[in-house]
This record gives sequence, C-alpha cells and structure tokens, in this order.
Amino acid sequence: MSFDLCTIDWTAIGSIVTFVAMIIAYWTIHASNKQNESNQKFQLLLMQREIEQKRLDDLVDSIIGISSSIQPSVATDFSSKLFNGTFNETDREKISLMGEEDKLNNEKLVIQLYKYNKDDSARNVLNALKVIYADYGELIRDIAMLYLYKKNPSLPEKDIELIIETITRRSKEIDPSVSHLVNEISAKYKNKLELAMNLLLFFSYIVTSELVEEKHTFEKELYSFVKNEQRRIDKMIE
Repeated sequence: MSFDLCTIDWTAIGSIVTFVAMIIAYWTIHASNKQNESNQKFQLLLMQREIEQKRLDDLVDSIIGISSSIQPSVATDFSSKLFNGTFNETDREKISLMGEEDKLNNEKLVIQLYKYNKDDSARNVLNALKVIYADYGELIRDIAMLYLYKKNPSLPEKDIELIIETITRRSKEIDPSVSHLVNEISAKYKNKLELAMNLLLFFSYIVTSELVEEKHTFEKELYSFVKNEQRRIDKMIE
C-alpha cells in the first residue's frame, strides 16, 4: 500500500494541529493563571500576617512599657518621706517626672483601648491594666499635691478634700476589712492636711500590697493573651 502525498488533506491536518496547540496553550495559560492566583493569595496572607504581627508586637510593647513603669515601692517610700517631713525638692522633681509619665501612660491606655475597642481579648487585658494603673496614678498625684499644699497652705481646700474622699473610698474598696481603721484615722485628725497625710500613708501600703498581687495576675493574663494571639497569627499561613 502506498501513500500519495498529494492525496493527504493537509488543511485538515493543519486544523487539527492548530486545535491541539490551542488546547495546550489554553491549559498552559489556565495553569499559569491558577499558579499566579495561588501566589497572590499567599502573598496577601503573608502581608496580613505581617500586619497582625506588628499590631500585636506594638500592643505588647505598649502594655509592657506601661506595666513596667508601675513602681509601688518607690511611691510608698515617697509617701513615707512626705509623712516624716523628709520629702525635699529633689523628691518633688522625681515625683513630678513620675506624674508626667503617668499622664503619658494614661493617654497610651486611652489610645490602645480605642484601637482595640472591638477586640474583646485585647480590651480585657487593657482594662485590667487600666484598673491597676488607676490606683498607682492616684497615689503619685496625691503625693505631689499634698507636698504642694504643705509648702503653700493657701491652695484651695477643695483639692485636699477630694484627696481625702478618694483615698478613703478606694482604701475601703480595695480591702473592706480596713474600713474601721480608716474611720478611726478620719475621726482622730481634724486638720485636713494631717488627715490627708495619714490616710495617704495608709493608702500607700494598701495599694502596694494590692499592686504586687495584681501585677502577678495581670502578667499571667498577658502571657495567655499573647500566646493565643501568636498561635492565631501563625495559623494564617499554615
């Protein structure tokens, strides 16, 4: 059997070859597009992970910065010096710097709470820190204010009355068992400055005990929060 090249339908063969080539090209393009789409999704996940990681790192840095600034023993030493009459201008400068740091940290807390308003786990940790920091900040502000009042008794009496009211209420809230001692101090001193100084010293010891205990609890909560968040972030690209 012989073939005559002239009898072969080259047009038909050309069409078939073209069709096959088109199919190959289509699947090549399709596979390439799927690969590109997969790569794009992976790149997006990487970007999202980086954003989430930086968000977590920034939050933790902010929390640790605020937490590490809480030095209850230092505040207690200052309140003792104020009570004993050995608080001097150098101490005033130090307590003023601590007061400025207190304001800055309060602003940081407000900003972080605003940023994480819809994040329950982060908000819970920040609120726990806010409660701890509130008593410490109160102690710092009261020491500075009472020193100023001691140096200049002509300052408005309402300021010292507010200090008395605040630390009396807060002392009883922190440890209800000391209510009778707070009442005894309040009944013993009629001079408002003397009363405030004695209440402040009492308050400083209560706050110190509270903060030491609550900081340990807070650190455990923070560790748990960071561990869970890090696990979530790591799973984003698994």
